Order: sequence, then C-alpha cells, then structure tokens
Amino acid sequence: MITRRHFLSLAVFTSLAPACAWAQNPTRLPTVGILSPNSPVGTCGPDQQERTVCYFLDGFRALGYVEGRNVAIEYRFADGEFKRLPVLATELVALRPDVIYTHTGLSADAAAGATTTIPIVIGPAGETSLTRLAGNLARPTTNVTGIALNTIGQDEKCLQLLKELSPRSTRVAVLLNPHNFDYRGYPGVLGPAAAQSGMTLIGIEIRSASDLPEAFATIAGKGANAILLTADPLLTASDEIRPPVIDWATRRRLPLASPSYRVAPGGGLFSLSTDIQAPARRAAHYVHRILNGARPADLPVERPTTFKLVVNRKTANALGLSIPQSVLLRADEVIQ
Repeated sequence: MITRRHFLSLAVFTSLAPACAWAQNPTRLPTVGILSPNSPVGTCGPDQQERTVCYFLDGFRALGYVEGRNVAIEYRFADGEFKRLPVLATELVALRPDVIYTHTGLSADAAAGATTTIPIVIGPAGETSLTRLAGNLARPTTNVTGIALNTIGQDEKCLQLLKELSPRSTRVAVLLNPHNFDYRGYPGVLGPAAAQSGMTLIGIEIRSASDLPEAFATIAGKGANAILLTADPLLTASDEIRPPVIDWATRRRLPLASPSYRVAPGGGLFSLSTDIQAPARRAAHYVHRILNGARPADLPVERPTTFKLVVNRKTANALGLSIPQSVLLRADEVIQ
C-alpha cells in the first residue's frame, strides 16, 4: 500500500489562507482524504487519466491551500488494482477526514460504501454512478456530490460518429466491464441511438485480460463489423487489455471507436473524450466549500458538456475509409 501524507509538495502561497472553522483551532488542520485508482508515480505525468489527482491539487492550490500549513491531506492510491479500493477507502474513513475526494465510478462506489456521514466529492465519475450515489443530482440527498460525466451520451455520440466514418458498420460489439455500475445497463440503454443509426449492438463482458480470447471469439462468431470500447478504466487504462483489443481489431480490419482519449493515439479509429482537467479542478471548489461549512446537499452535481474528438487518419486509410469533411471540421486533432 502506498500512503503519502506529503506526496506532492504544494507551492507556498502568499495569499491569505481560506477562512474556515479550523482557524480558531490551530492544533488541528482540516483534513482531506484522497482516494485514487491510479498509481502515484504517474500522478503528474503526461497521461491525462493518471493526472486527475494532480489537476485536483492544482485547483486546490489555486484556492490558497498549502499542505501542512492550512490543510492536511491523506492519500491512498490503488496502483490500478481496483479490488483494493474498498480497503483503501475504509482506511481513509478510519482517519476521520473532513471530506474525501475521489474520481471514477469504481472509486466512488468504494468511498460511498465506506461512509454515509463524511462528505464525498467525486470529480469526475459517470452520471449513472453519481445519480445512484447522490440520490438527486440537483440537490443531493446523501453525503455524495461532484462532477458527472454523461457516459451514455458520449457513447451515443460515438455510435453516431462511427456510422458517419464507417457507414457499413451495422453490428457493433460493445466491450464493457460488468462490475462498473455505469455500464450495467449496456448495451440496452444505447439501443435507441443504435437503432437510429441502423446498428445492432452486441454486449461483450470483459472482467480481466484472461477474458480476451473468449471475447474475440464471440465478436468474430457473432459477425460484428465494428467495436465500441467503453471508457471503463479497467479496459482503457490497462496495457493488458487496451493494446491487445486495438491490435486485434486492426488485424481483423474492424473500426474501433471509444470515449477514451487513449484509443485513437493507440491505433483506434477515433476517440471522443471528455477533458478530465476541468471537472477535476472544479471538484477542488466543492471540497473548498465543504471545508467552509457547505453540505453536499448545497452543491448540485454538475455535468461537463464539451468533448474532444481525435481521429486517426492513418487507421482510417488502413481500413479503406474516407473521413468526411464534416468530421474533419469537428475534429480537435487528426492523427496522420
């Protein structure tokens, strides 16, 4: 287990510390618990998903917080071993922090399962998870609030784009992790959007890399001619799953789409992702407000609305696809 009370050295600010209830009690600093499914090694590295905690801390620092001076921070990192999250969440709760910050649906479930009293700020996680955990997005009825990603809307847009780029894609294999609550209704919830695009969806469950051979056999056996790789971190952050899926799809000449920003640069046809930086930094404002007396019920769940489209032209050429000008004009980046 990696526990680092002073994992990141935050810059010292000359601005006044935020006014809070602890100013009258110098013997105890307000404490923020941070639970992350990632590894601390890459926390401020180049990978966007790994940087979520770093983005949060940047936003927190901008509000005038200095670790060890006016706030204490307790870190728990799962190093990509998602099964450890409930244990790490329980450890954080035992330390009685004033608020817990976490991100991704799996971490949100772990934190909410460990406490119903300590405020939890999630930033970001899927909207389905936050709806369930917060009770009401407009006015949370539990100890949970934060920033929600519209995963269903993103995947619906992915299907629409897939049809634009690959009109012959009619049978789409939807790869998902059944243990992630955000995807438990899949692929059924995408049915109306798929029908509008003339697509039939085939659900393929993947729990670990050992499921890949069977998944590939099912995709081939059911005649899928395209793949949607959902943005579950187990599938897209793992080098044991994402690269083999992309490689297999490439060899089978199947267009592969995903809401994960990692997929297009890795050889997929396109990625339609959410910029993690804005919601993570916004979550810092939620934590700030809770430290100053707000309750989760006072903080409506917010939803980012902007996406980043990255199209891999090299992959499109290899698949014999011509990228429509309308898509090129919407793309934020085109990989040549």
